[in-house]
Amino acid sequence: MKFWEKIFLCILIIFEIFFIPASIYLINSNFKLNFNTEVDSGISEQGRLCSAIESNLFLLRIQKASNAYKTEIDKQNIDSMINTYLNNFGEHEIYLEVIDESNKVIFSNLKIGISDKRKELNISQGKVNYIIRDVNKKSYLFITKKINLDNNYYKVSYVKDISKVYNNSKYLFNLLLKLNIFISVIIVIVAITLSKFIVNPINKLMKSTKIISSGNFSERVKLVSDDEIGQLSKNFNEMADVIEDKIKELERSSEDKQRFIDNLAHELRTPLTSIIGYAEFLRTNKYEEETFIDSLSYIYEEGKRLEKLSTKLMDLIILRKEDFNMRLERIEDLLTDIKNSLAPKLKSKNIHLEISAENLSLLMDRDLIKVLIINLIDNSIKASKYGDKVFLNVYRDMQSNLIIEVKDNGHGIPKEDIPKVFEPFFMADKSRARDNNGVGLGLSLCAEIAKIHNAEIYIQSEINKGTTLKVLFSNSCV
Repeated sequence: MKFWEKIFLCILIIFEIFFIPASIYLINSNFKLNFNTEVDSGISEQGRLCSAIESNLFLLRIQKASNAYKTEIDKQNIDSMINTYLNNFGEHEIYLEVIDESNKVIFSNLKIGISDKRKELNISQGKVNYIIRDVNKKSYLFITKKINLDNNYYKVSYVKDISKVYNNSKYLFNLLLKLNIFISVIIVIVAITLSKFIVNPINKLMKSTKIISSGNFSERVKLVSDDEIGQLSKNFNEMADVIEDKIKELERSSEDKQRFIDNLAHELRTPLTSIIGYAEFLRTNKYEEETFIDSLSYIYEEGKRLEKLSTKLMDLIILRKEDFNMRLERIEDLLTDIKNSLAPKLKSKNIHLEISAENLSLLMDRDLIKVLIINLIDNSIKASKYGDKVFLNVYRDMQSNLIIEVKDNGHGIPKEDIPKVFEPFFMADKSRARDNNGVGLGLSLCAEIAKIHNAEIYIQSEINKGTTLKVLFSNSCV
């Protein structure tokens, strides 16, 4: 069963549960009120009738007493008085009956046949009985009272047609049935329309989920309200944004890994091809001593290149797996150590390293920061010409951030290549990188080390004017 059908059925069932019992209760209450009114009215009328008969008996006594013959009042006189009085009682829909102790009918204008026993006639002195009888598809109220007229007992019955009370109740029940059908039809139309309107945003969500599950992660739900469903749509869109970002991130990661593997395969194949080629040449050909030495030199250089590549790869793997213990270290001591380590390389290209450093300390892993700075300086050496200068500056900016800056006046990096320089194996100038025995992993290492220290690397470069790299450690210096 669909959600809109559940909403529709719930509305209809709730309406029927409350409307029908409430209507029946009101109809029954109205019936009881009308019925009790008729009974009370009948008893009151019957009481007045009995009082009138007793009053007529009193007048009859006065009349007899004033008569010259002063005759006594007997039962026959009373019967005649009752008959005369009741014959002049002319109310419509009211029937009267008077029966004496011997069950002789003194007066009766009942025009209806009564087949059942007259239970209401079993009555004691001064009591009132009433009963409802259905005769000829009509309902009659029978009210009986026993009165004493000069020691003569009479049962006075007051009969009234109260069919309108029952007919009114039947009419209301029929009206309820018709009204219920009419309102139910309206509720069906309104409930179906309303439930579909309520469910429509959910259907849009379902449609969007199907589109997203099919691979279209750019699909979004249009927000049309600010209610709970609108909020759900908003949360769904936010979730879809996160999923799309994660998918793109995974795709980029997958592309980076594939590019890494492709570049690694290329970097391994190039020196291996050279090594195998020269080894095959030495194994199968006659050669002079100079050729032999040259071939061994090529094999040695390509072997060292493979060694450097494997070392850099191991460094990258270790950086992504290990936890590092940070200590507060003085920057000046570290720079002195770095300058001594780079002395042979600086001397080979006649490059002067100028160091300017404030007396600062940094929370760091000393070995990693040393690798970072050495790689930055090494890149500057490779980019510089014979006899150039490389500048290493360490200082604190206005926001108390520690800055490590490496600057050269070398070849520079093309503007479009700057975002790519931290990718593994990327080399802006591959031919120059080959000449310098580069493998394109130095700045990748630097980026990983900076990330470990919650630092960021910024590059400014211009072709043939040089490059400046800044490593910013936020609020980390002392």
